[in-house]
Amino acid sequence: MIRRIVGIAASVGILVGLGSQAAAAAQPVPVDDLTAVRTAFGAGLPVGTLTAQSALETLGRVAAGVPRASYFPRSAHLVEGAVQPFLYDTSASDCLLPAALGDDSIGVAQAVAGPAVDTSLPTPVIPPGTVNVLFSGLGTSMSSPHRGDPMTVSWLNLNTMRSGTAPLYQERPADSPRTLSNTIETGRGTVVFLISGSMLDNTSRDLPACDFAPVVGVVQA
Repeated sequence: MIRRIVGIAASVGILVGLGSQAAAAAQPVPVDDLTAVRTAFGAGLPVGTLTAQSALETLGRVAAGVPRASYFPRSAHLVEGAVQPFLYDTSASDCLLPAALGDDSIGVAQAVAGPAVDTSLPTPVIPPGTVNVLFSGLGTSMSSPHRGDPMTVSWLNLNTMRSGTAPLYQERPADSPRTLSNTIETGRGTVVFLISGSMLDNTSRDLPACDFAPVVGVVQA
């Protein structure tokens, strides 16, 4: 599963492919995925400490086959259309008040491709070639239109090669846990999405923002 995720990420330029090199006398010994990531972070891969911790937590959950969260925002009122989940749930480490379920937030990313109708959106009709992307941070506080959460979604349509990046914000009524979204005109086809960034929890009491590991989804639009 991890290798499939990495392969899809590479198709939209998230990972930089290595060019062909002259054959070495001795081939390097392969390293398993989790060991490779841990080693890269320990050697100074240029990401923040909490981002590295969140990425390792997420990869560990995927590798261990931890069941995915069953969650769809209560603020979403989908009356026509289908939900397409992203490839895995992500996580943000040490950003919530300690509770029975721990202090990590699980991030659930989903998409609704048109034609669809969601009466909770300012424009309820999601036409063909348009995708509403949702991200919920489980355990976080009530969403607010007055807070600017630094989260973005990048996308690439593999059929047309159109691409873009857009912010996620509160489109729907306030909800807890926080749910951010955006409705994006991607065109018809297979669209790869990547969500990254942080979510601000206004009950964190000086804890850091929830810095989620990137999450990838493949949506049929």
